[in-house]
Amino acid sequence: MPKLKLLILDANVVIYLHEKGLWQTVLERCEVHLSSIVIDDEVRFYEGTEYDELIDLSPDVAAGRVHRFDVPVSDVKEFRDQFDPVYRGDLDPGEEESLAHMLHAEDFVISSGDAIVYRILGNVNKGDSGLSLEEILQKVGLGRSGLPWQYTKAFREKYSKLGQQEA
Repeated sequence: MPKLKLLILDANVVIYLHEKGLWQTVLERCEVHLSSIVIDDEVRFYEGTEYDELIDLSPDVAAGRVHRFDVPVSDVKEFRDQFDPVYRGDLDPGEEESLAHMLHAEDFVISSGDAIVYRILGNVNKGDSGLSLEEILQKVGLGRSGLPWQYTKAFREKYSKLGQQEA
């Protein structure tokens, strides 16, 4: 079975997987692509309420377990310019870079814990390109119950539909 091709953009997803001891297993079962902003800034310098260590993904990148990408500033700007400033105001730089990359690539899905990501996917009629952490874990045989709301399929569906309505 081929690995699930995946783009995890939300630093909180990466942190959550570290906190629950699932990160390396997900890397074994998924082809993970992360933006340089997520790797270098958002994950590395984030100290969660439950996770008090800095996360260094450089060994995973060096070993080829995580595929790093950079998006030219002009492409990120082109992506941002599609949306009203109020609408895109909730996006952080890692999400912008990841969405700009994903919308120009094929066969990728995005997982996030932020509603704006799914709203944008719904808005550009790519709601099926989002995948909640709950769905990912189920697809790779790590199904979990009791996930926080923002990592559930219901959350993804709610905000993808909202984005479609807002379009």
